Amino acid sequence: MTSKVRVGIVGAGGIGGLGKRKNSHAGGYSRIDECELVSIADINEERLHQFGNEWEIPEEHRYNTASEMYSKANLDVVSVTTHNLYHHQPVIEAAEAGIKVIMVEKPIAISVEWARKMVDACDNSGSRLITEHTRRFLPHYQKIKKMITDGLIGDVRTVETSGARPLLHNGTHTVDYAFYWADAEPKLVSGFLSDEPVADPGGGGMVICENDVVIFVNCIATRRQSESATTIAGTEGRIQFTELRGIWQYAPLVESSGVSYGATYEWEDIPDMPVDLDLDDYFYSASLESVRCFIEDRESVGTGRDGLKALEVITAMHISHRTGAIVPLPLGEGLDQVEIRSTGK
Repeated sequence: MTSKVRVGIVGAGGIGGLGKRKNSHAGGYSRIDECELVSIADINEERLHQFGNEWEIPEEHRYNTASEMYSKANLDVVSVTTHNLYHHQPVIEAAEAGIKVIMVEKPIAISVEWARKMVDACDNSGSRLITEHTRRFLPHYQKIKKMITDGLIGDVRTVETSGARPLLHNGTHTVDYAFYWADAEPKLVSGFLSDEPVADPGGGGMVICENDVVIFVNCIATRRQSESATTIAGTEGRIQFTELRGIWQYAPLVESSGVSYGATYEWEDIPDMPVDLDLDDYFYSASLESVRCFIEDRESVGTGRDGLKALEVITAMHISHRTGAIVPLPLGEGLDQVEIRSTGK
């Protein structure tokens, strides 16, 4: 490839890169030699030009609407970093404009109905839709995924995982990577929500999946309180990690005559895990994934359908809490219109 991948961003806020934030989409793209950030779109004129000046985007490539940017900027890749409430329209418009790779910030949308429309629009146009669940793109998580795929813990039976509130805005990461480990389709959801007067409180629940896989989710803690601890239990071993403490461990289940029931877990650190994990690396890894998907003409390890799955499970947790019932998936007509109007706070 001789020319650089042309990238645009919709949404000139902090996650997009306003304030010259390194831990942002623009910050991530700026670290990639194979691409060039060529355009920005935002309805707010002040933010639009501040962002353009900070990232040296020519004035002729600063647009007030996403649709105008798509029609004029000749983009290969776009990142949609608007407010959670407004992810759906610029994604659908990007698909209709023929943009090849579309990365949307998490959560994918505020309703399952809108997320399904986003996925369908990309399917119809041949666009690759990526949900920006950053952990799927990090080397730590990809190493664990390979260990599971290689059969080191046998068949996954349970995933117990904790993250931070709000349940949709932050917990979508937690739910998504639980399915990254389990690779199973959810069937039944039982959920609970924290007693908070907001649309997107903390919460969690239990998810029953195909092949007798069970996922337990706890997103009650605040970001300051959460350590993001996870245990993945298989038929032949376990993996456990606490991301913020840098703990990454694996244990095979081995025969042992000296303990009750004749078996024990022999814990050891997972070798060759990267030592440092900076916030900047999350966005860099996501931006790099979108560029590589374009260059390699492939699906992402974190697709639009993955984002839809996480949203549908969290929506079912909300419905379960409100009704006191176990909720079957997929959500039917009407229930798929339930909105979680997350503000990200």
